[in-house]
Amino acid sequence: MYDIIIKNGTVIDGSGIKEKFVADVAVEKDVIVRIGDLKDAQAKTVIDATGLYITPGFIDVLNHSDTYLTLFTEPGQESLLSQGITTIIGGNCGYSLAPLVSGNVIDSEQRWTNPSQINVDWLRTSEFLDKLKEKKLAVNFGTLTGYNTLIKGILKGEYRQPSPQENEIAAFLLEQSLMEGSCGLSIGFAYLSQDRHFSDHLESVYAAVKKHNKIVTIHLKDESDKFLDSLHAAIDHAREFGFSLHISHLKVVNRKFWPNFKKAIEAIERAAEQGVSVTLDVFPYASSGLMLYLLLPAWVKVGGPEMMGKRLHNTFERAQIIKDLRAQAIEYDKITIASRAPDAVYIGKTIAEIAQNMGMSPEDVIVELLIGSRFQVIAFAHVLDEVNVGMGVGHPLSLIASSGVGYEMHPATSRADLPHPRSFGTFPRLFRKYVIEKKVLTWEQAVAKITSVPARRFGIAGRGELREGYHADITLFSPETIRDKATFKDPYQYSEGVVGVIVNGKKACMHGAYTKYFSGSPLYF
Repeated sequence: MYDIIIKNGTVIDGSGIKEKFVADVAVEKDVIVRIGDLKDAQAKTVIDATGLYITPGFIDVLNHSDTYLTLFTEPGQESLLSQGITTIIGGNCGYSLAPLVSGNVIDSEQRWTNPSQINVDWLRTSEFLDKLKEKKLAVNFGTLTGYNTLIKGILKGEYRQPSPQENEIAAFLLEQSLMEGSCGLSIGFAYLSQDRHFSDHLESVYAAVKKHNKIVTIHLKDESDKFLDSLHAAIDHAREFGFSLHISHLKVVNRKFWPNFKKAIEAIERAAEQGVSVTLDVFPYASSGLMLYLLLPAWVKVGGPEMMGKRLHNTFERAQIIKDLRAQAIEYDKITIASRAPDAVYIGKTIAEIAQNMGMSPEDVIVELLIGSRFQVIAFAHVLDEVNVGMGVGHPLSLIASSGVGYEMHPATSRADLPHPRSFGTFPRLFRKYVIEKKVLTWEQAVAKITSVPARRFGIAGRGELREGYHADITLFSPETIRDKATFKDPYQYSEGVVGVIVNGKKACMHGAYTKYFSGSPLYF
C-alpha cells in the first residue's frame, strides 16, 4: 500500500521534452515510486486529480524570503505555496544569511528588515543550514553565498576598495561555504558602493567557484544607460575565468533604453554559441521593485550610506545630485513608493504625486525620502517594456523566477507596506499570460522553465521532474482556472487554480487549506 496515490490527472513531467500524458502518481514516504496506470493500487490517501495537471513542484531560484527574514517570521510561506512553489533558493543579489564574518554583519545591512526579529546563532553556512533543520520550513530552501555579505564583514563596514589580500580571505570563506552546502556565489554589483574598477579584482573569488563547478549569479551594476556595459562585463568575466554565469532578473529600465534589451539577448546568445555557460531569469511583470537610492548618480553612492548621507546634506553636492537626477529623465509618475518610507502616508503614491502635494520638485522628494528613511525606501518602478518581458519569458536560455518573498495571509489593513505582487502571483501569471493568452510557451515549456531547468542549472539533485526515485515535490493545478490575483494596489491576494501542493511527500496545501506540516528541508549542494 502506498502512502499517496494521485489518480486521473494529466502529467507534465517537467522535462520539457515529453508531451503531457494521462497517468497516476504514487508516493511512498518522501519519494515518487510509481508513475503509470495504478487503478488497482491501494493507498492511505487517494487524491482525485480529474481535470488537473500533475507537475513537479515549482522551483524559485531568485527568492528573498531569507534576507527579508520571512523564512523565520512567516514560516508558512503561503504566498509561495499558493503558487505551487516547493523549493526556493536564497542568498541572491549578493546578500546571504551565511557565512557571516561576525554576527553584527546582519545588524548593519540596510537591505534587510529588523534583524532583532530573529536569533542569529550561526556564522558558517553549515551552521546556518543545520539551524534550519531545527526550524519549521514549509518549502525546501537552498542558499547561494553572497559576496556583498562576505566583503562587508571583511571590511568591517568600511566602504572602500578591498585589497587583494581581503579578496583572498573572501575567496577562502566562499570556498568553505561551497564545501558546506552553498549552491554557488551571488554578486550584487548594483549594491556595491566601491568604484567602477571594483569587479576587476575578483579572480580568486571566481576561481573558487570554478573549482567546485558551481554557479555565479549576478545582479548587474546598471540596468539603464550603462546596462549593456554591465552585461558585457559579466559575460567577459565568465569567459575569462570559465565559470557558469546566470544573470538575475534581466531587465532594462527607462523607455529610452528599452531597445538595448534585444541587444542584450543577442549578446547572451553569441556568448553561449562561443562556449560561455550563460543563462538568465526574468519575472513576468513589466514593473520592478527598486531600492530608491539606486536612482542616485554613481558618484553619490561611492563610500556607502554614510558618504551618501553627507553628500545629500551638503548644499553644493545636493544641487549637483538634483541636476544629475533631472538629466536622467526619470518617469516620476511611474515610480510608486511601496515600503520602508519615513511615513506611511507616502505608501502607494507616486513620486510625481508626492511632489505635487508637497510643492517640491520630484528630485527633491527623492532626496528627502532617502534622508528620512536612511536609504531604505523601496519603490515599484513601472518602467519595463512588455515586449521585452515577453522576449525574456520565451527565450530558450531563460528560466522564470519571482525575485519575491514568501508571506502568510494577513488583512491588508494590518500592513502599511506593499510587497510586489510577484510574491503572490509569478508562476500562475506565467501560465495565464504567456501560455493561455499570448501562447508564447507551451504548457510543457513553461513547466520546464520552473522545474527541471532551474534544477539542472543550480544543481538541485532529485527534484524538478516527476520521475520515479525523485523527491515527492508535486503541484496540482487546473489549467482552466489558474491565474494571479495580486495587484500593485492590493497585493495580498493568493493566486487561484493551484489545487494541491505536496512537499517531500506531505500535503502542504489542499484546496486552499494550509496543513502546517512544514515538511520542507534545507538543501545541501
